Amino acid sequence: MNAGIIPDIIVTDLDGHVPDQIQANLKGARIVLHAHGDNIPEIKHWAPKFKNFISTTQAQPDEENNIYNFGGFTDGDRAVYLGAHFNAKKITLVAFNFEEVADHSYKKNPETKLRKLTWANLLIGMVKEPPVAFHFTDRE
Repeated sequence: MNAGIIPDIIVTDLDGHVPDQIQANLKGARIVLHAHGDNIPEIKHWAPKFKNFISTTQAQPDEENNIYNFGGFTDGDRAVYLGAHFNAKKITLVAFNFEEVADHSYKKNPETKLRKLTWANLLIGMVKEPPVAFHFTDRE
């Protein structure tokens, strides 16, 4: 948002800067909210503030209630699986770092976050079509 770029789709479990996600949504970004066991309070708090969204889960989907499981585990690899499911031509991950926990991300338990990032890296590596074009970290 600081660069003036509105993403087409934001896949989030709401551990980022949510006001920016809401602002992007109001400007046309589609939102995919990823619910998991420890972010239900955030989902209940923030979901009503979005214009519209679909929900994902890593458990049993409930398409009647707009809850899907396209594959993946974290919001990052879930975004890759979402792109693969809908036949994206190219997938680019920007500022996705598998080796350290960002300042805004999962401060409650960084060791758990690092284990999740390891799984995300493995799962992304399993996606063959489309190829994940670039992995940018915040250091590149």
